[in-house]
Amino acid sequence: MGAVGDAANIMIIEIVRQFDTLQIREGIDKPDYEKCIQISTNASIENMIAPGLLVILSPLIFGFLLGPHAVCGLLAGAIVSGV
Repeated sequence: MGAVGDAANIMIIEIVRQFDTLQIREGIDKPDYEKCIQISTNASIENMIAPGLLVILSPLIFGFLLGPHAVCGLLAGAIVSGV
């Protein structure tokens, strides 16, 4: 939730900057959509690093530390809980 709020704040700052400098209200210039898309893409990539590492590293750590039965339990629990 915090990551989405941070990305939204950055997006609002960019939108306000564009409205102030590009004379969009008068119809002279068009908004820079690519900048807003870039903000959204960068925020989503940066904020998905930790969850991605958690998904990839959890079975490996369980496997090396606790063995294959622990990995089976971890994966079964993840499937049953819908994670």
